[in-house]
Amino acid sequence: MTAWTRARLLCRALFCAALSFGTAMPLPAAAEEVHLQNSFGETVIDPAKVKRIVSVGYHEQDFLYALGLAPVGVHDWFGEYPYATWPWAEAARAAVAATPDVQKGFEIDVEWVWSMQPDLIVATFAPMDAQTYALLSEIAPVLGPPKGYPAWGAPWEEELRLIGQATGREAKAEAVIAQIGGKVAQAVKDHSEFNGLTGTAAYFSEGQIMGYRSNDGANRLLSMFGIKTPVVFDTMASPGGNFLVSTERFDMFDLDVVLWLVEEPVRPVIEALPTWRNLRLAREGRAIWSDKEMMGAMSFQSPLSIDWALGRLIPLLAAASDGDPATSPDAVLQSMPTTP
Repeated sequence: MTAWTRARLLCRALFCAALSFGTAMPLPAAAEEVHLQNSFGETVIDPAKVKRIVSVGYHEQDFLYALGLAPVGVHDWFGEYPYATWPWAEAARAAVAATPDVQKGFEIDVEWVWSMQPDLIVATFAPMDAQTYALLSEIAPVLGPPKGYPAWGAPWEEELRLIGQATGREAKAEAVIAQIGGKVAQAVKDHSEFNGLTGTAAYFSEGQIMGYRSNDGANRLLSMFGIKTPVVFDTMASPGGNFLVSTERFDMFDLDVVLWLVEEPVRPVIEALPTWRNLRLAREGRAIWSDKEMMGAMSFQSPLSIDWALGRLIPLLAAASDGDPATSPDAVLQSMPTTP
């Protein structure tokens, strides 16, 4: 019997014992409890009592750092950075002196979560089903994805608001949202030429192109500038928010601008394909090829990664969308520092 199984049995035994006393052992209600709705149910928590936070999702550590919170445990997605913290979030992590334990692997390790002894489990962007949610809820209150959105489809602003409410940082959350919103609004004002363009983020793996629905994080950010994802992408996307097509359907991606979320070894593979070379996208230099940091930032879609990425993305979009191969996004990207 594992330690996790013993802990579950002990919790259930204590719960049943408490029930056997009936009204002789009333449990006092916390005066400061908040009731928060998420996609899997209701989270009831007293923000003032939250001391140990564990993040089991792929990007929630950034949200916690943006709110000035130091998690004791985080879940590494990709990148292999210390503390699962990418460069854009490093200063915010250091500011709260966070040195979290890191869980590797894509699935949630429930026993690892239990060992962290959390007061709150943050899972707003996590590989979690109802069964895992129930198991985690036996350890501590679980903050699942914001209610009312498809899987992996909640806006980052709603994630931040939910985490802020659970931790008593509502005002800070709204301040962060307003700050980033202001930067986006200024970019929209400065680049009216983006409005009405077609565009999307894309990925390439094992000879197939991956497209994303319009409310996927990167595409949602592009839409704020008026860059529209083709409607057919929404109809083709799976519940997970993406779809795969062969390279014979590169024509679907022959848009005004495409942001490729691929690292350098993949690019020559794509550019060598005859179906790629025939595209307006290729001939007119409308492709943005991400470096590691940009790919990570656009994948994370956190308040910290977006804040950092905006300074890079806007000049890249300007270079790609003008249709002039002489003003290459490559030259713009190469002139940028590789770290924040």
